[in-house]
Amino acid sequence: MLISEEYKKLNATLHVEEPAFGIMASALGIPIGRLCQKHGLQSILDYGCGKGTLAPVLRSIGFTVNEYDPAIPGKDVEPSPADLVVCIDVMEHVEAECLDDVLLHISNLSKHLTYFMIDNGPADGRNAHITIQGRKWWKMRLSEYFKLAVCAKVNKFTAENGDQFSIPNGATIAVGTPKKT
Repeated sequence: MLISEEYKKLNATLHVEEPAFGIMASALGIPIGRLCQKHGLQSILDYGCGKGTLAPVLRSIGFTVNEYDPAIPGKDVEPSPADLVVCIDVMEHVEAECLDDVLLHISNLSKHLTYFMIDNGPADGRNAHITIQGRKWWKMRLSEYFKLAVCAKVNKFTAENGDQFSIPNGATIAVGTPKKT
């Protein structure tokens, strides 16, 4: 199971009622595009795409992007595998009993590379982050499904346009290749 019906409804409601919920990924569009260029990747799956702010950035620089989010009608259909699966601000929203199924799903959808950005702290004023863990824990869990080339903690990043984003509790950035079962 990737998501419970109750939690799917909660996330769908947050996407409708909270304008800022599910929009942060666009700030990483250019760096993700560079990652794809470096590795010769063409197709991208934005897994847990939220409002879909990453896709327009990547499409504008020539990439094929598909979106998947189980809480967004129209984006909730089974996605096709892609060269790169991007998972930004998603894993901390996954229910504990679904975590292994979600990681296996992502691994099976990734042809070559997977990029994770996982917030390590609670969400602002909401209970949206339900799997709050640190970098070491995420490294252990992700390593069950991916051969990680990078797994680091960051506390801030600068977007291409110069905007600076602070992540008070840090975020785990992980990049790896899927371990096919």
